[in-house]
Amino acid sequence: MLLKYMVVKNKRKSVVFGFTVIAVVLLVPIIFNISTELIKNDTSLFSLSANGDNFNILDFWDNEIERVNSTPLNIVYGNNRTIEHEISYSDKLYELKARDIYFDSPNWVGAQPQNLTLYGVLLYPEIIKNSNPGALCMHGLNGKVEDAFDLAIPYLEKGFIVLCHSHPGHGKSEGAEPEPGNLYYEGAYNESAHFYLTLCGAIQGLRVLESLPSVNNSQIMVTGKSYGGLNAMWLAGISGERIAGVTAYIAIGDIAQNLLHPEKLIFWVLGKNVREIPDSYLTNQLLRFDPIYYLKSAKLPPIMWQIGTNDDFFHYSSIKGTYDAVQHTNKFLQIFPNDHHGFPGFEGSSKFFIDFILNDGSLPPKINLTNIYKAQDLRGDNLRIALRVNSSEEIDSVQIVYRYTDIIGTCWERENLFKTDGIYWEGEISPTTFSSNLDYYIIVNLKNMTNIWFSSEIFSAGIMRTNLTIPFVIIISIIVAIPLFLSIRRKFQKINGRTSEEISKEKHNFFVQITLIFALDFIYYLSIILPWIVYESGEIVLNHIYIFNNIYTWKLNFGEIAPFLTIIFFIATIINSQLNFINLRFSAIIKLIYPTLMLVFISITPFISGALDPSSLISNFGITFPGIGPFLMIISAMSLFFVGRWERRNKVALGLVVKKSINWLKFRERISNKFELFRQRIRSKRK
Repeated sequence: MLLKYMVVKNKRKSVVFGFTVIAVVLLVPIIFNISTELIKNDTSLFSLSANGDNFNILDFWDNEIERVNSTPLNIVYGNNRTIEHEISYSDKLYELKARDIYFDSPNWVGAQPQNLTLYGVLLYPEIIKNSNPGALCMHGLNGKVEDAFDLAIPYLEKGFIVLCHSHPGHGKSEGAEPEPGNLYYEGAYNESAHFYLTLCGAIQGLRVLESLPSVNNSQIMVTGKSYGGLNAMWLAGISGERIAGVTAYIAIGDIAQNLLHPEKLIFWVLGKNVREIPDSYLTNQLLRFDPIYYLKSAKLPPIMWQIGTNDDFFHYSSIKGTYDAVQHTNKFLQIFPNDHHGFPGFEGSSKFFIDFILNDGSLPPKINLTNIYKAQDLRGDNLRIALRVNSSEEIDSVQIVYRYTDIIGTCWERENLFKTDGIYWEGEISPTTFSSNLDYYIIVNLKNMTNIWFSSEIFSAGIMRTNLTIPFVIIISIIVAIPLFLSIRRKFQKINGRTSEEISKEKHNFFVQITLIFALDFIYYLSIILPWIVYESGEIVLNHIYIFNNIYTWKLNFGEIAPFLTIIFFIATIINSQLNFINLRFSAIIKLIYPTLMLVFISITPFISGALDPSSLISNFGITFPGIGPFLMIISAMSLFFVGRWERRNKVALGLVVKKSINWLKFRERISNKFELFRQRIRSKRK
């Protein structure tokens, strides 16, 4: 009777214990994620005011540009040649008519030599006329002149003569190499900032195009990617009267807003972590190179930005400040959902923009939100949107692109709006399973035009409250807990022994094993919020939540499965946790695969990126290395394996399981016999 009571009591303990630990395991990642998001979005780290000494960069360049313009170009041409160029994101191969070119650009004030020689490549269209439009295309940080060729293709196809040049300190161009010391510069802007050198180079590049007899100086456009995109905006601000239009690809301004997001690679470039950058940086250095201070120029020509929502350097919250800095209405956006620092599909809208600027083409569509409000129903908040789209071209569809920003691993999703009357469209976003901040923007797709679309800026709807959380948590808890409870119960019921002492010992081992399994699973989940990738420069730390929210959502790499990868990860992990109570060692081996692969990938990244090559510019910014996260996940998986071995040894010791040992002599004889049989078959075939 006493034994029966003890069994019932132990069953109750196991049930309570099991449900308690399950709740902790499920809730801890969510709690830590919320706290991580709160810390990440803590705007108290910086003051967004950047008025400081009231320095005006446009006034500075009104005088400084004379120094650049007075620097002789000293152009030297190379031989004409043909370059084979394959587009980065496709297999399309182009044969580009090219000619090398060298020209001079000013060095820092007071530096020796006074002038630097920059290397460039002139690209020619199929047909060269007496007066062709011209384009200046600039590559990104740590890149080379060939990296700008992708941007040049749409211009070449439109009949432009294109100049691509290497920034100072890049490729064959002379000058100081970019490194944290001259990007987070602490001396005078024109004496120590790499930004100054590249802008001088861009001004000289514009002068080179203007000097070419076959280029129409009233039809020069400027574009650049990343660092080159920043240069395009700087150049347009100070020399906009000489530029017909500008496109900034994967580049945006409002750097102060960017600094609120410690996971962005701008800290890697600057070589400073978020707490090392003082407020004085915003009121001094930032006034010299943040594009928003250049974009306020009255000289600024029409401009278009092409940027991804998940850009690794620029946070999408900076788009609004950049867009609002421009004083005229000829400003256009193309925001790519879920894309990172580089993506395909920008060419169509680029050509549309070129035609608008130079060929009296259609004006890109204008989007005006007319009514936004929240309506409540049994599910919670529903965001209802009404808008007007003015377009001279026929519209194929209008979509709202949105993301619940506080929910781990959510992608930017699209929802079609409905045309109500003429130019008016309406739509609705329904609540999700958890209350969350909602960000959204509008995309307008033009009819019968491949990859030609434009977007609004990004808006915030604030918190979207839902009534679905409690039912969802209950359902998920039942789905997770019942199989787990049944597995534990079945394992408990299998306890047997020849004596009460053996039964008691096995029960004790059982509860120790259960405790260890839950503790190690807790560590497995805990590793998600710990560092997985650590950057030497800028001390950027990326945890696995960052991977869920950014890497896993990258549709360019993962395709349409991207929105489900985080869900798949957690479902697989939960199923594997269930497997702990069926075959612990097998479960541990499966758990080991994922973090091992991730660790290998993170470890080889410095070799792939060239960070370990002293001749590579990337080496100036240090290396990346694995954090504690993958190691802790591997340790917890290995520990589970040894817990499984310990469990089996205990059962063998109690005589509950027969130990299976390998008879190595018989095994060797079996292998020898098979090998001899194989040799005989080979001999018979030869005969």
